[in-house]
Amino acid sequence: MIHLILAVALGAAPLPADAGQAAAPVLPQSRSVATPGTRQTQKAADPLAEAYYQFVLGRRLEDEGDVDGAIAALTRAIKLDAASAELLTELAELYARQSRVREAIASAEAAIKINPGNSGAHRVLGSIYARLAERDERGEGAAPAATPFMRQAIDHLERSLKEARPDAAAGVRLTLARLYMQDGSTDKAIGVLKQVLADEPWLPQGVAMLAQAYTDAGRGPEAIALLKEAVAVEPSFYSVLAEAFEKNRQWAEAAEAYAEASGQSPQDVDLKTRWASALLNAPGEAAARQARDLLLDVTKATPTAGWPLYLLARAQRALGDLDASEASARRLMVISPGSTSGAHALAQVLEARREWAALIEALEPVAKNTLKGREADTALVLTHLGFAYLEVGRSSDAIGAFERATKLDPADDSLTLYLAQALLSAKEYDRALALARAERATDPAGARLARLEADALRGLGRFDEGAAVLKTLADAAPRDVAATQTLAEYYASARRYAEAAALLKSAQSRFPDDLNVLFQYGAMLERQAQHVDAERVFRQIIAKDPEHAPALNYLGYTLVERGNRLDEGVGLIKRAVALDPHNGAYLDSLGWAFVKLNQFDLAEPNLRRAAEQLPRDSVVQNHWGDFLAKKGRYPGAVEAWRRSLAGDGEQIERTQIERKIREALNKIARD
Repeated sequence: MIHLILAVALGAAPLPADAGQAAAPVLPQSRSVATPGTRQTQKAADPLAEAYYQFVLGRRLEDEGDVDGAIAALTRAIKLDAASAELLTELAELYARQSRVREAIASAEAAIKINPGNSGAHRVLGSIYARLAERDERGEGAAPAATPFMRQAIDHLERSLKEARPDAAAGVRLTLARLYMQDGSTDKAIGVLKQVLADEPWLPQGVAMLAQAYTDAGRGPEAIALLKEAVAVEPSFYSVLAEAFEKNRQWAEAAEAYAEASGQSPQDVDLKTRWASALLNAPGEAAARQARDLLLDVTKATPTAGWPLYLLARAQRALGDLDASEASARRLMVISPGSTSGAHALAQVLEARREWAALIEALEPVAKNTLKGREADTALVLTHLGFAYLEVGRSSDAIGAFERATKLDPADDSLTLYLAQALLSAKEYDRALALARAERATDPAGARLARLEADALRGLGRFDEGAAVLKTLADAAPRDVAATQTLAEYYASARRYAEAAALLKSAQSRFPDDLNVLFQYGAMLERQAQHVDAERVFRQIIAKDPEHAPALNYLGYTLVERGNRLDEGVGLIKRAVALDPHNGAYLDSLGWAFVKLNQFDLAEPNLRRAAEQLPRDSVVQNHWGDFLAKKGRYPGAVEAWRRSLAGDGEQIERTQIERKIREALNKIARD
């Protein structure tokens, strides 16, 4: 019902065959006029009486479906009473009802020449020009630009209200309000619509349009207040109220309103889908579970509908059921092969699992084709691909993906950031620096852009210049903890751990409740071999947040590496893995702990998954190589160690790995 209301509200003002017609010409009471029912061969007493007869005859003929006869009768009436603006208006309205636009305009303009204040003629012209303006906005026909039509429509409708009859005023005001909204004059639209509702309280079209006008004007709370009153009178407005809550990002309230609307129309799968969408934006596992259950019902009822299936995949992913989410995403790709939504849903699942090779295999065919008008969708697929390429070390492919995405969706500024990151990964520091600086010219306070510029400078051997860029940003925003963290990370990337620790210690005093700052500080202490202090910091974090997975993993790994309290270390790492079961770093820690315990059967699956997921992580590849060597699988060990040397170079001793490679090659040669 609501959709019908909105459709009516957005349609042009109607020209009905009864209430919309001009009033019959008023003749002097002293004249004797024969009526159609009594007139046979008798001729009218004078031309005005005959004109009246032809006017009434025209209405009767139109009612009987004889449009040509009605036009002929009105034409005769106009000839008999050429000074009557009302008769010309009657003819204009008849032409308008038959969609004979040129004749309608000509008749209405002729009426206005006789009587410039003729309300009916202005209404006819306003309605016609409104339809012409809207036709051009939809790209139909070959009419001139919409703006002149819009202006003419508004002008005529405003004039028509000056003398409009009450039965016609509401339709005129609705059309006029719609034009105001299209023209960006929301304040005028609000004024007109308030008058509509003053005359006809709770008129559905008026309520819907006024709520929309409030929303367009940035007055969301007023739209919500109006609709809350409206649902008390007319419950069918619950879905409109829900949309208003959505636009105001009040997701829980939107879900409640959709629930009410769905209760009135339990078979309406569109309402259920929108209800589920609101739930997915609301916090909490319970909301996600309710959304999933709703969407399971919807997808059973409409198995080929794409949007509910995409939302179902999202709900299943939010609940941690990645297998079900993958199945829904792949089903969506089958039923909508030309759509990128299935590819996007699948990419999100594979990213959650860090299955980069599978993601690349699934999305490369999708990214080859770009549907006209869907360029931004293809850019999103390319973005997923670009990150996957970076994870597996295919920097040049990542550059190509982000460059193409930028061309397809130039309005997305984030794509420039991703491209700069890919250039850094490919060690194209000059290009990355030029790109970052060009973007910073329009966003000098952008922290991510500043970090990219600093990293490019570091790659070019200009570390201090990069540090100065980030320090300037941090000094300018002392209450922005992220700026200080970025500077600390920059120092850590150059292994200047003491300077990073000093920054983070200062930040900790300013942001005592920020556990991420505390975690970074602990990591810098550990990098400086200050094991006791680092352990104290990590335990402090875990005491405050027992589910802080990074701290659990870091402390567990350090205990394992130091060879003491192995059982405690394994327990901590297992807790981290339980919280994030697809995290390659955590899997590597767990696998390496099992190696330390000589539990090789438990170590292998964890180390293999980590090595496949993190091919450029030098520590992970080194661990995998060591495990393979312990099992006597020296060719595989050599390959892993070589990947370690070619990786990020973090926390490894190159000479030790080179020695292990030589020894393994000697064993291979002897065998």
